[in-house]
Amino acid sequence: MYRAGVSIVAGALFAVSAAAQSETSAQAGAQAGGQASVQAGKTQAQAGVSSSTSAGAAAQNGQASAALANGTAFNAELSSPVDSKKCKPGDAVNARTTEAVKAEGKTVIPKGSKLVGHVTRASTRAKGEAESSLGIVFDKAVLKHGEEVPLSVAIQAVASAQSSASAAGSEMDTMGGLSGSAAGPGMAGGRGALGGVTSAAGGAAGGTLNSAASAGGNVAGASRGAIGGLNAAGQLTSNSQGVFGLNGLNLNAAASNATEGSVITSAGKSVHLDGGTRMLLVTQAQAGSAGESKPNSKSGQKPETSKPEKP
Repeated sequence: MYRAGVSIVAGALFAVSAAAQSETSAQAGAQAGGQASVQAGKTQAQAGVSSSTSAGAAAQNGQASAALANGTAFNAELSSPVDSKKCKPGDAVNARTTEAVKAEGKTVIPKGSKLVGHVTRASTRAKGEAESSLGIVFDKAVLKHGEEVPLSVAIQAVASAQSSASAAGSEMDTMGGLSGSAAGPGMAGGRGALGGVTSAAGGAAGGTLNSAASAGGNVAGASRGAIGGLNAAGQLTSNSQGVFGLNGLNLNAAASNATEGSVITSAGKSVHLDGGTRMLLVTQAQAGSAGESKPNSKSGQKPETSKPEKP
């Protein structure tokens, strides 16, 4: 009887211990499964937020770049000097917008945004060569919060920095006054046309060029064939072309292309642009969009009407 009782008690204890262990393992399994599902849910949520954020940023950049129509003109100025004698292809060129760039009434690139570009060509005038050259491409605009807007722009016009232009204008006005007083009052009538040219030249260097004065290209400080000029605010008008207030420099439209960007040439030993040099930038169609538009023009009515008419 004693042995039988001990066996019964031992069996009962073993059964209770086994049940407790199974319950503990079940609780551990449930807890581990719950933690795993919670972590998986958090991971999926984080991945969703990340993907939506990146998609939103990409959409914002896409909208910004797409909103700039071909031919949109805006003013900018160099942040630091660029000299073809001191730089080489690949060197960074930075500028900033001096006006807001808008499309359909909405600001796409705010005033003061950073423009990032690079040098594509830099040469000095060597013996036997006629000119020195500097090529510049602007790649993107960087907005306030770090968003980047891809750019495809050309430099359509260049003007000297406001400080140097104002100094040149004051000097020319002084020279005009001295020459007028030296000529004497007796030549007042015959001096009218000359005085008008002197006044226009002083205005050109001082940053108040008008279209009529600059169109001739003979005004001091404007390159030959330049049109447009600077408005009362000291910014290049949207129709401006050429160089203003930078003697000896020219914008070489023939050498400018998508690879080398805008090419500025000089008859001097090097092309030098001071910090603050003003530029009129004009957006251009991307190579891809240009390629898409060509088939549409070729597949118009002309090919379809010409083929049936021949037979």
